Amino acid sequence: MFGFGKKIEKDPKKALEQADKTINSGLTGFFTKAFVGKESLDQINHSLDVAKQYTDSGNLSQTGMPATADVLSIEDTGALVNYNPVVKMKLNITPQFGPAFEQMVEIAVSKIAIPRVGDKINIKYNPANTSQVLVV
Repeated sequence: MFGFGKKIEKDPKKALEQADKTINSGLTGFFTKAFVGKESLDQINHSLDVAKQYTDSGNLSQTGMPATADVLSIEDTGALVNYNPVVKMKLNITPQFGPAFEQMVEIAVSKIAIPRVGDKINIKYNPANTSQVLVV
């Protein structure tokens, strides 16, 4: 975990999986639960889940289908990823091909360009899993 005879993981996805395993299992997991408390541990696990989604969306910038989306609602979750806020947004997504659809997404957005209700934003999404959305 801290480099004590172990190789430091450079792949972000594997590093997040390793952090999740360390925090939630074994002796380290036991002490984490004992000293941090359930509420804080739940927040840590939620942040890890958001970070995992954030790393998964990295591929969307290259492989995702382009679309525009109207922001119908936005709500702050209180979580941060790389000092950027994580928000829940309800989007009306209009793909280049096919019918429009609504999707609720939880995504990290730039703190200097947080979307507002009524804004039209450019996104990329995974057509096989429309909950995977990347604001571009």
